[in-house]
Amino acid sequence: MPTEKLKNDILFIIEHINEIESYFEEINNPNDFVNSKQGKAFYDAILMHLQVAGEILKRAFKENENLFQAYTEIPWNEIIRLRDLISHNYDKLEYEIVFDICKTNIKPLHIVLLKIAERL
Repeated sequence: MPTEKLKNDILFIIEHINEIESYFEEINNPNDFVNSKQGKAFYDAILMHLQVAGEILKRAFKENENLFQAYTEIPWNEIIRLRDLISHNYDKLEYEIVFDICKTNIKPLHIVLLKIAERL
């Protein structure tokens, strides 16, 4: 994948992460995803952004695996599998797990993707 295309893809993923972080600001605990109509809308929006970001990452990772594997602190394969889970087994997702992903994994992923974009 040419560097410019990869950089654009990374920047597009970062845009989706920004949206996830924005929605997640309104969520204080896992039950916030299910206790109101707004929480459910945030949950669905977050899942959509995770799915799109995961799809773009899946393609970029496949074509640039060595680049991504240099950042071992990020579980790239788990992110890609999450995309597959959202796409194919939406009904099996647990909102508590999505909460944990947003709370503990999104910020480190965001930081690493910014590093990769700067590197490109």
